[in-house]
Amino acid sequence: MKKISIIPARSGSKGLKNKNILDLCGIPMFAWSIIHSKYYSNDNDKVIVSSDDDYYLEIARKFGATGIKRPKNLSLDSTKTEPVMDHVLSTMDVDSQDIIILLQPTSPVRKKKTLDFFKNVFDFEEYDSALTVVDFHGFLWEDNKKFIKPLYESRPRRQDMTKKYRETGSIYATKAKNYFETSNRVSGIITPIYVSFEESLEVDTYEEFEVIKSYLKDNNEWSIDK
Repeated sequence: MKKISIIPARSGSKGLKNKNILDLCGIPMFAWSIIHSKYYSNDNDKVIVSSDDDYYLEIARKFGATGIKRPKNLSLDSTKTEPVMDHVLSTMDVDSQDIIILLQPTSPVRKKKTLDFFKNVFDFEEYDSALTVVDFHGFLWEDNKKFIKPLYESRPRRQDMTKKYRETGSIYATKAKNYFETSNRVSGIITPIYVSFEESLEVDTYEEFEVIKSYLKDNNEWSIDK
């Protein structure tokens, strides 16, 4: 069994220009996911960056990952992630017991203790998949054209609320046999990887990027040899 980590790093972001290669504490942002995946990987494991841009692939190789050039039809704003994963997996031999891992490059905050836990998740054979989640205590509302309405009937105290969790989008992992059966990044019996609030942060805007950069400047536990 080997772990195959896939990091999709497309160029040409419209919302935040070139966000995947923004300088985050001296490291191109998507390279943080390479650093994290190398931390939990063994010698026979694979770390793959899928990108449409040769410069991105050059950065990936510099940080020790394998770069795979994705075709133009998988490099659109509308492209979903699973077809990108399919393309990567089609280039290699995959055993049914291998673990397919997706790391989103826009979630650059991952703590070592979280990755230490993640390394051992699939030692428990009953689990087919895992994903990172964070506590959620909010009250949801929905848009009803001219006004909004609550998706709850009564407002409980926080301590009385049923525990709920939100996907962070940071890490998804599943056994290869499940992935090929469902074409889904998680399926079957799914175990959570609980993360802190700061690990749930992701970059879609410049303001979010600045918050994460400020956090990493003060709380970075990673020593990087570039």
